[in-house]
Amino acid sequence: MDESREPVPEGRAYPGETRDEINLLEYWRVVVERRGVVLGCLAATVLAVLLVTFLTTPQYRAETTLQIERQGPDILTFKDVMGVDPMGYRDFYQTQYKILQSRAVLRLAAERLDLPNQPEFASRKGSPIGRLVSWIKSAVIGSDATTKPMERAVGFLESGVGVDPVRNSHLVTVSFVDRDPEFAAEIANAVADAYQQFNIENRYTTTEQATEFLSKEVARQKAEIEKLERELQQYTADKKILALSDGTSDIHEQSLTDLNTKLAAAKGRLAIAKARFDAVSGASPESLPEVLDSNLISRLRENYAELDRRHSQMAERFKPGWPEMAQLEEEMRQARERIALETDGIARQVREAARTDYLQAESEVVNLKDKVDQERDIVQKVKLDTIQYESLKNEIATRRQNLAELVSRQSQTETSGQLREAGASNIRVVDRAVPPEHAAKPRKALNLALSLLLGLLLGVGMAFLLHYLDNTIKSEQDIARYAPGAAILGHIPLYQPLRVVEGDAALPAKPDLASHAEPRSVFAESFKNLRTSLLLASADHPPRHIVVTSCEPGDGKSTIAVNLATVLTQMGKRVVLVDADLRRPRIHRGLALRNGVGLSSYLSGNVAVDDLFQSTDIPHLSVVTSGPIPPNPSELVESPRLLELLAEVAARGFDHVVFDSPPTIQVADSVILGTKTDATLVVVRAGMTRREALTQGVDRLRQSRVRLAGTVLNAVTERTGYYYRYQHSRKYAYGHEAEDVPGVPAEEAPRASTFVTTVRRIGRRANRA
Repeated sequence: MDESREPVPEGRAYPGETRDEINLLEYWRVVVERRGVVLGCLAATVLAVLLVTFLTTPQYRAETTLQIERQGPDILTFKDVMGVDPMGYRDFYQTQYKILQSRAVLRLAAERLDLPNQPEFASRKGSPIGRLVSWIKSAVIGSDATTKPMERAVGFLESGVGVDPVRNSHLVTVSFVDRDPEFAAEIANAVADAYQQFNIENRYTTTEQATEFLSKEVARQKAEIEKLERELQQYTADKKILALSDGTSDIHEQSLTDLNTKLAAAKGRLAIAKARFDAVSGASPESLPEVLDSNLISRLRENYAELDRRHSQMAERFKPGWPEMAQLEEEMRQARERIALETDGIARQVREAARTDYLQAESEVVNLKDKVDQERDIVQKVKLDTIQYESLKNEIATRRQNLAELVSRQSQTETSGQLREAGASNIRVVDRAVPPEHAAKPRKALNLALSLLLGLLLGVGMAFLLHYLDNTIKSEQDIARYAPGAAILGHIPLYQPLRVVEGDAALPAKPDLASHAEPRSVFAESFKNLRTSLLLASADHPPRHIVVTSCEPGDGKSTIAVNLATVLTQMGKRVVLVDADLRRPRIHRGLALRNGVGLSSYLSGNVAVDDLFQSTDIPHLSVVTSGPIPPNPSELVESPRLLELLAEVAARGFDHVVFDSPPTIQVADSVILGTKTDATLVVVRAGMTRREALTQGVDRLRQSRVRLAGTVLNAVTERTGYYYRYQHSRKYAYGHEAEDVPGVPAEEAPRASTFVTTVRRIGRRANRA
């Protein structure tokens, strides 16, 4: 572990690393970790799509090509009623595409084919889902409209007809998809013919309706014009409109314009006067231009400068208080007062003049506004009657013009309606549909490709969902992220015991005794690495009293404590293992010891220290069990007798004391022990310890000023940590040849040797880099 590099928050990069690289590596790790989910989703999706693809009935697509022009043949010179707006190109074709798929056109097609009576259509029962929906409608409503033969035929056509415009042309393809290729071609042609028929009937039906409407509208317009003319004559007589045409309105309008011009100029002068007044009011007298340009002020300042110069010369020769210097200083004072007096007088005059100008400009603006308002009222009153008069005249003129156009259009529509029998249309069939030879659906290759893509995306998405729902610690990077500043002393793999065959029985070792029973296993080697990191955490003073704790129950702190004590004894050290978990003790069961008398008995003053220590099968290791579970564990741990026990252990020549303490965030026992010992080791179980629990536990230890040695990641697997990928971890101990391991055939020794040599070579290259 690189101690010089501080852990950084989630989503940020270490110095010298890019955020994108870290994210890509993290994403890839998540995918590999959840590869079972990814492959499962992929397989399920592909299988489902393939089943649907191969069980689906082949569908054939028949196509008819139509040419749709915006206007029909120009037989008449005038514009027809159904003419197309030249600016509505897009709207026109979108409308035609919708008409092609409308139920009115499809009904005409069904009638042309006599579809309800055709055996190919009548023998079809529809999909099971469709029949279920029809049955539900019939049961709820009481009668189902879709059971009618013609409505069912229209629904059948509606479900299979497609309209696809040909880009950059006036062509459109009408298609129909069905299991029978000949039937599909017949329906596509029938829809095209029905669309032509619908267009012609709609065009000339509209023309007939327009002719009738125009006749009624002409009569109505004539009646309204006569009524408006009578109203205009009466209004002229009542308002004496002729008396208003003597130019009076023009005179008042000109006067109003002149007043507005003067008002705008007066507002400009008012703004200038106000700005001038604000400027001189807020400025100091010395900064006013009139003061700066005053000849009198200039002369007074020159005289003062001359007096100041003389004063400076005399000050070099005479002492302060000399009569001539005193007289000169009095003259300088009078000169300053004169300058200040004259400056204030000029400033007062300037401000008074600016104020006067401002008030005059303001008064002028007010007077002009009153005159403008009066003149505007006169102009509006004069124009009111004239406007109403002109409005009536214009409305009569407009009605007469509309009447002339209506009469002309009435004549044109009557002529246009006579062309119905000619069959002129803007639609024609370019290519009629023929039975297709190849099925259009399903597209097996495309479905397979899409299923692979969809399955992969679904699997990756599910993998990331499961990953982000999992809020447990899984790697050393997670520890550095959620417990920044806490040293990571090592990692312990998930225990996988070596099985030594004796006769017909396989004898598995216990995890608590693994470092003693399997000293050459990867599991034992990891504890040796932890021992080295712990002792070197403070090289000048290796910790003698070590507290092993965790954030939550079940993280493996007891196993870590026992194996850590074991590997400390393998260095020739005398070690005492103390079960300080007075709530849920476990060490006596793992080591097969009695627990009648223990730590709780000593702390409560019931036994002497000589009765505490129990020997084990592990050389140099003594154990102090927990004893009976007391009602007040925290108070016992906090008692002074614990320090007496530590002193007694030191007096008996023990080198290290390892405490197995309760979880940190549940009780205060581990915090109390940590304040009385040299180092505290926090056990984090990969894939089980929650991130919030780790953060809360480490913060609690730091707030209590516990000497936190670091953390250790426990139960690391290939899935959670990517540390152990050796296929022969059960056979070979790191750093030993195969023939040194009992139970390994001699023919496998070259493989182990080659593996060890390769690992060592990679390690040397990494150290040089």
